[in-house]
Amino acid sequence: MASHAVSFTSVPAKLVELLTPDLPYSLPLLRRLQSTKFNHGTSPHARIVFVSDIELSSEEHDQYKSKAYTAAYLDFSKPETQMYIYSTLEHPRNRDDASNRRLYEPQLVELVKEVIRLRNEYKQELLFTNPERILIGSLHADIRSILEKLEGRVESRPSGLFDKWLMRREELPLLDENLPPGMYWDSANLDDCQLVVSRTDIPRTAAVLLAAWTAFISGTNRHHRSQTLVNLPNLMIKRQDKTPIAWALLGTDGSLISVHVEEPYRRQGLAKKLAVKLLREKATRFGDDGWLCADVSPSNVSSRAMCKSLNGKPDWVTSWICLILSETGESAKPQQAN
Repeated sequence: MASHAVSFTSVPAKLVELLTPDLPYSLPLLRRLQSTKFNHGTSPHARIVFVSDIELSSEEHDQYKSKAYTAAYLDFSKPETQMYIYSTLEHPRNRDDASNRRLYEPQLVELVKEVIRLRNEYKQELLFTNPERILIGSLHADIRSILEKLEGRVESRPSGLFDKWLMRREELPLLDENLPPGMYWDSANLDDCQLVVSRTDIPRTAAVLLAAWTAFISGTNRHHRSQTLVNLPNLMIKRQDKTPIAWALLGTDGSLISVHVEEPYRRQGLAKKLAVKLLREKATRFGDDGWLCADVSPSNVSSRAMCKSLNGKPDWVTSWICLILSETGESAKPQQAN
């Protein structure tokens, strides 16, 4: 049966009900939907797209009866990761059955068509142009492999591949939260963000990281930047003179990102202490299901060791890609393997 796409301007409660039992595999999309409740966590341009293999009726509830679906959060206006996808193909009950690909390939085709349609409605210039494209984050390798069959639609990013590390809040190590003399816990302000941008080596531009930390200020409010606080869960360790010496935050998809300790203060256990406190105290802003995560490069030895020390385990492979929306791409159907 043909797949059909429908878009929403707000988060459908029924979709959250569908995603929750599929945790932790639905984690990136579910967390992004949950983060829309944060201050400036969404915009009037945001859309939630749902693609199923059943006919869509006028009754909203009916479209969720299918057990096979693909869903996405999309916001062309954000200067950060603009799209997150979850498909039930990613769940272990489905991913090992090769025959399922024939079911999900049409769903991904319909998703791309709907994204292109929504882009045409958006009218404004995209962050990435020539060709026009949007950034998809924490994309499961199985979904990427299908999108790559849509000739000319996928542009790889230099950040490469990541392992999705999973942790449980109740399994985080119990650590002494006391800090060495002359240090204290705090949250970030805009001046702190400037320092973070100058230190980060994660695959995000300074503008993207700063935007994520500074509540995505609109053009009309730029003169109030100095008073704008960060909108994502974050934590810092500062010296008594208010200089940040260590920091971490949770991304819009709930993942642990930007864990950093300044060179003179390393090898004192501050990074682990910082990560544990942030995850234990602030991850619940997304939800109370207890799942925690991080996307870690296989070559990042220190971050892998950090996640392991948090009792985490790697599960599936993810990546950040650009989805090309210009009509040079062929989205009518997947290309057949040779």
